[in-house]
Amino acid sequence: MENNQSTIALLLGGAHSGKSQFAENCAAHWRSVAYYATGGQIENSPEWENRILRHKERRPSHWLTIEYPMEIDDVATICKQENPEVLIMDCLTLWMGWKLSKNFQSYSQIQLLKHLETESIHLLKEIQNLNLPVLVVSNEVGEGVVPSSESGRLFREAMGYINQLFAEAAKLISFSIASQNLLLKNSNMKMQNGFSPLGIINAEYIFSELNFK
Repeated sequence: MENNQSTIALLLGGAHSGKSQFAENCAAHWRSVAYYATGGQIENSPEWENRILRHKERRPSHWLTIEYPMEIDDVATICKQENPEVLIMDCLTLWMGWKLSKNFQSYSQIQLLKHLETESIHLLKEIQNLNLPVLVVSNEVGEGVVPSSESGRLFREAMGYINQLFAEAAKLISFSIASQNLLLKNSNMKMQNGFSPLGIINAEYIFSELNFK
């Protein structure tokens, strides 16, 4: 799929940067919303349960929620049945974390990275085949120190791969800093002398660029 035909917006940011809230504000402009929540469950973690609860409380009750461990194939089936106008995936980071932890003991480092790349490509293809606007939330994890553990370094490398994969395919990319959302890419904007003017955007901008109905 060519970038200018893409229906994907990649909403990047650091932890607690406002990217999830931005995705929800964007989705609120459509009438029917499907929400693919990839947080999953962590046993004996009240902190995690509270975080998941806060996210649930923010979402309107009429939104359709699909929760991990349901896979993207299941999400695609549900979307075809329910016909939402937009899908949020929140987020790639947690999805990758579950994929890594599930397969960490089953592969060598090189095999695991290849497996995660294959899973990432499949995820992107299924999202592209939905034929509806998709708001994909993800963390930028490459700006901190080098992780001290092998699993941490594998995770960072896998996230770098999937973020670049989705960035190449996305029509729009934003980066959230303290709830200020910067436009990094709009594939409809033409470069002039190697430069494209970018700036702060809001939810209405994302809606206007992705809404094709």
